[in-house]
Amino acid sequence: MSLTSIKSNWQLLGSEEPKTLAPAIEQIHRGVQFIAMAGKHYIKNVPDDSHTNLKWLPKEEVLAGNWIRERKGNFRFAMRSKDLTLLIYNSDMATVSEFPLDGKTKEETLGWVKEQLTLLGKDASQMKMDVHYDIPSHETDNGAPFKFTESTLFAEMAKHRANSDLVLTHFAKAYKTASTVRTWPHHFDHGAYIPMAFDKDGNATKSFSIGLGIPDSASDEPYYYITTWSKAGDNDYKDLPELPYGKWISQPFNGAVLKASEIAKSKSAAQQSKTVTDFLKEGIVASKKILAI
Repeated sequence: MSLTSIKSNWQLLGSEEPKTLAPAIEQIHRGVQFIAMAGKHYIKNVPDDSHTNLKWLPKEEVLAGNWIRERKGNFRFAMRSKDLTLLIYNSDMATVSEFPLDGKTKEETLGWVKEQLTLLGKDASQMKMDVHYDIPSHETDNGAPFKFTESTLFAEMAKHRANSDLVLTHFAKAYKTASTVRTWPHHFDHGAYIPMAFDKDGNATKSFSIGLGIPDSASDEPYYYITTWSKAGDNDYKDLPELPYGKWISQPFNGAVLKASEIAKSKSAAQQSKTVTDFLKEGIVASKKILAI
């Protein structure tokens, strides 16, 4: 994906104020936990927990879980966030079933997931919502139904996710050591980890990460981030160059942040994409200097 392609495929943001997206994000975040837990219980577990993560599929406009293997045919769960719907795809990427979450409780949704697992050849008794990481409490945890209200908020967040996948994939592909760009169900960020230096055993000693984060202690709206890490803990964040867009922060982490509201100031898709690509380009250059690589 070239910078020209990013610009031509960028979806114009700004139909909704970024700070108003939080309620929709919270609903989507809770919804993808069913996908993550299906990964936990039906995919071989690996130390980095990547068996629970999700991939953005631009054609289908969904966040898709990893493939679950089955002799009858592999399948995967997915979330179409623009209308808060869970789906299942077969190995040909044909839709097997859909389940709109609006008005459904956690228990009702789990019942649907188990029903589908049984139909697809799995032992549904293994499926549990035993989330093994901390996520903010939500009313759906206590029996309240999911709510698909103000559909424009969900559509806007889907645009953010699609755009971020375009631009983050472009920058990650410049490094052979980079992870693939994925959404992680814990913090619900969409990003890539890029190790840059290794010890004699092949373990990373320096790295940086890029991604799109959701509202948290770093920002009250969606934001792009760049952050560095070194095993020695000697990252020097002094005398950093001013970024063309976004800013450097020291809390809750050392790194750079570009808020969605700064991106959406422009009413041009071309300028919005340039804002993000310039932020990432210059921020990565500075981060490599911080890491002395």
